[in-house]
Amino acid sequence: MALKYKFNKVDRKLTLDEVLDFLVEDKLIDKSQAEFVRKKKKLSQKHPLVSIYECNITDRRNEDRPIRLEDLVKWLAARSDIEYFYIDALKIDISAVTAVLPKAYIKRLGVLPVLVDDDSVTFAVAEPFLTGWVQEVKRIIKKEINIVLANPDMITSCIDDFYAVHKAVKNVSRNTGMGGKDSARLREVEKMLGQNAGLDARDESGISGIVDWLFQYAHDERATDIHIEPKTGQGIIRFRIDGMLRVVYKFDPEILLSVLSRLKIMSNMKVDEKRKPQDGRIKRRLTEETTIEIRSSCIPTHYGEKMVMRIFDPNMADTSIDEIGFEKNDLVKWKSISDSSFGMVLVTGPTGSGKSTTLHASLRHITKPEINICTAEDPVEIINDEFNQMQINEEVGITFAGAIRAFMRQDPDVIMVGEIRDEETAEMAVQASLTGHTVFSTLHTNDALSTVFRLLELNIPNHLLIATLKGICAQRLVRVLCPSCKEESTVPENAWKKIAYPYNFKTPEKVYVPKGCNDCKHTGYSGRICVYEMVFLNEKLKNAIQSGMDLTQLQKATANMFIPIRIHALKKVAEGLTSLEEIMRVVM
Repeated sequence: MALKYKFNKVDRKLTLDEVLDFLVEDKLIDKSQAEFVRKKKKLSQKHPLVSIYECNITDRRNEDRPIRLEDLVKWLAARSDIEYFYIDALKIDISAVTAVLPKAYIKRLGVLPVLVDDDSVTFAVAEPFLTGWVQEVKRIIKKEINIVLANPDMITSCIDDFYAVHKAVKNVSRNTGMGGKDSARLREVEKMLGQNAGLDARDESGISGIVDWLFQYAHDERATDIHIEPKTGQGIIRFRIDGMLRVVYKFDPEILLSVLSRLKIMSNMKVDEKRKPQDGRIKRRLTEETTIEIRSSCIPTHYGEKMVMRIFDPNMADTSIDEIGFEKNDLVKWKSISDSSFGMVLVTGPTGSGKSTTLHASLRHITKPEINICTAEDPVEIINDEFNQMQINEEVGITFAGAIRAFMRQDPDVIMVGEIRDEETAEMAVQASLTGHTVFSTLHTNDALSTVFRLLELNIPNHLLIATLKGICAQRLVRVLCPSCKEESTVPENAWKKIAYPYNFKTPEKVYVPKGCNDCKHTGYSGRICVYEMVFLNEKLKNAIQSGMDLTQLQKATANMFIPIRIHALKKVAEGLTSLEEIMRVVM
């Protein structure tokens, strides 16, 4: 919609006064708010939109939240008749945009190339009317120039980030020799890196710039895993964000080789060992306030070595059992069995389903000075001074079963076993729980009742299983709909009833579906929540296990004893937290 008043479009910078006047005119803020910003930011040298945003004033169109910088940018774009552009670093070809002009020149102009094709370059600007640079740049690059308006803070930070990566890649290419497809040169670089396994980890031919950017970028994007993968003629980097992998950058093979070598040094791996899988850990300080812990794993593949780095959430260590997402009645029962003086408490689910978080939160719930808690983990992911944590190392004979055996001589009250993988570990866990200890552990099963049969397959007798098993929580993580863009939709009744059957779970009047916006990087989702099912052993279930029922029979016999995971997931859909599509992908 065309606005009645427009800015004066002479070649100049915006002023704070005129921006505030037009914001009042368009009823985004009122006069008292404008006066507050004027007094507080009178001498500020920052962009007017940034100054207004920093004052944390309420958006009059949506009074339950402060006005956001991106809202101000969108408003200014409409006011200026310039296309709004959201800078999504995951979608920008860094090598292409940094090749347009030198960093010093770009920084002086305060603009950022964001799209490059054969005939034109699109520049993101924060000053819509400062256009004196356009003709000069047009003569230099000999292409047409398109202008879009973007977040001033994003422009500034992306200039630094993009050109830091560009400089590092350029340095590596110069020092190793150009020509990623030259296999002879690649072998020479590989040999050189192998010979310099003791290289100072602070710098490696500009590689430190790439690695530092990689860690910071992954942290900013809320990535849980970084995948560094060799492919035909190139290497790619992918981030797992909210459970989904996304490609973020592509390198020449010799640059990827250098990045991998530096990461192996940082992980205390053998740089010249390329035929065997290796594991390591990295602790990296990003800022004075932020330090990240990373578990790294390197394996040989057809095209070369691949590394995956799991980033541990620093807030995970502080998660309490009340924050996991259990419903009130389930939470009370779970706390009760966690407080038991003996027995097994199990958490199941696939890799990345939040099992470790639930286990550690449960242990923190029962932590007291008078309780001795011993854990055996592979690896130790969440470090807690209140636990006695042992790292599994099968190369020197420290297995899960051996760790439990050792713990029994350490006067434990509670034992946590990272995973029950084999018959010996299962037997030792049962024996420990029979002798007056509480044992927490995990298994990889699809649902709670399957856990019973998995233990039976590991040759745990029925009567011992009944005597020791207290409860099972099977869980998954589903993505949360972005609150900024989720849309109401009609309920697909047939699909709903199919998932809910045979439970009489009422169909809601409406559900929400993902749309995609700048806040969620156009995925429609932001963050994840836990959906679960809990089974607590009672007499009916014990009798069913003792009678030797198969899984199908056991499911029928216990149909009304617990709420299955898919019904918990449907509750999250009815509450508007996630979508039907998401629970079908993850749970069904």
